[in-house]
Parts: sequence; C-alpha cells; structure tokens
Amino acid sequence: MRKFHSIPRIAVTTGATAAMLIGLTGTSHAAEGTFFYTRADTGQQTLLGSTPNGQCIAVHGGATQATNDTDTDAHLYTNSSCTSSPRYLGSRQSDEYSAPYPTYVLFG
Repeated sequence: MRKFHSIPRIAVTTGATAAMLIGLTGTSHAAEGTFFYTRADTGQQTLLGSTPNGQCIAVHGGATQATNDTDTDAHLYTNSSCTSSPRYLGSRQSDEYSAPYPTYVLFG
C-alpha cells in the first residue's frame, strides 16, 4: 500500500516542478522605457530599439554618454560577450564615459 501512496505525491511534485520551470523559461521580457546614448564616432544621439533582458546588445559607435530611462538596471561593456570591465548604469540614470567607450549593454 505504501508504494501506491507515494506515486501521487511524486507525480504532484514532478508536475509542480515542471510547471515552475516552464514559467521561469517563458518569462523573459524587455526593459520597459527607453535607452539612448551619444555615439563616440559621430556625436549623434541614438535610441536603442528593443532592450531584452539577459542579451548582450550592440551600442553601435560606442557611447560617450548614456541614459537608461528604463525600469531595469544595465551594465555597459567594451566586448561582445559582455564580460569585460562592466560599467553600471541604474534604472532612470545617466552617465558619461571616456575611452575605451562601451560598445555593448546588458539589461537585467
């Protein structure tokens, strides 16, 4: 009899775990708001389009100044893998940068 009592418990636990994992992997979202920067190569202000969390996004031309007017903190980097010398830029903050200019941003 004990074997039959443990089967429903295992099934419920397994089902709950699967539902939780599906929920976690299906909830990626973009930072709400805008991120814009002044390009180091042209001096023009540029608006970054989609800002998904957890993806290393190119900041074309490098940034001499950036404004993170989103609801999510950001880190700016000088390499495409978003691993070198992170520069923190909090939600609703601006900052100025000197060479080497950040060329990638990661939200979240």
